Amino acid sequence: MKYLRGHVLLVGLALFSASALGNGQKRIAITIDDLPVESATPITVEESAALNRSILAALKRHQVKAVGFVNEDRLLVSGKIDAGVAILNDWLDAGMELGNHNHGHVGLWASSLSENMDAVLKGEVFTRWISVRKGVPLRYYRHPYTQTGKSDDEQSVFEDFLAARGYTVAPFTIEHGDYIFACVYDKLPAQDARREQVAAEYDMHLRQSVGIFERMTDELFGRQIPQVLLIHASRLNAATLDRSLSTLKELGYQFVSLDEALKDEAYQTPAKASRRFGPSWLARWARAKGVKLSAYGQEAPGGMSAELHQALCSE
Repeated sequence: MKYLRGHVLLVGLALFSASALGNGQKRIAITIDDLPVESATPITVEESAALNRSILAALKRHQVKAVGFVNEDRLLVSGKIDAGVAILNDWLDAGMELGNHNHGHVGLWASSLSENMDAVLKGEVFTRWISVRKGVPLRYYRHPYTQTGKSDDEQSVFEDFLAARGYTVAPFTIEHGDYIFACVYDKLPAQDARREQVAAEYDMHLRQSVGIFERMTDELFGRQIPQVLLIHASRLNAATLDRSLSTLKELGYQFVSLDEALKDEAYQTPAKASRRFGPSWLARWARAKGVKLSAYGQEAPGGMSAELHQALCSE
């Protein structure tokens, strides 16, 4: 009887440990596109700097080491280039990394391979300079529109070009249409109470989307892998990132760097070229492996935000 009680105790401890280990395996890296800022309405460099300070404050509060992907054409504001570069310096000073999102947000669907290669080179001038000065690697490239090529051959040629420049492609596994909510948030007046509802619906959509991508992950790999979240530098995320990061913690996630996430063997899975649309890498891997999933991405937003997007942003 004594042996039985001890055996039951050991089994219980083993189950508890496995559960705790499983919970610890829910990890996520945070990546933020379109630095210094993406806005559906005019914005000054001064406001952009303030928004980035808010984003960085939230990241530091939650001890997140994020990668911010830069569109260097957004720095080219007459008389304000130094101020724009200072925003990028703030990211490095805060312990973050910068990545190349190319010059002009040129995609591989509507533009040629050579145009994209030129955009990569033009998109690293300031970013590489300040990264090298601060001893931080410039090692990640995020394709605009996450378009990786019109064909597998084009994708392969472009990735060889990136590798020769020292870049690793930055995939993503989770998104939740933040650009839809961000456009509505931009278009509403700053004091409009509906912004609060947009923020609430945004958080709800994050929760729903994470659940869908977790299910896709389990169907594809039989386990949860370190996820990579893609969002954008925007007024909305400056106002809500602290809440979003708290939500991810509530959902059981620990924050890791992109470098740490990509060490998981899942990220060695071959992915087909995106062609026109750039879905989660989970959908790309499933397509390459011939695996049928119950979903291939997040659901479209609903509620007031969707209605306002149709009215304000569908130009």
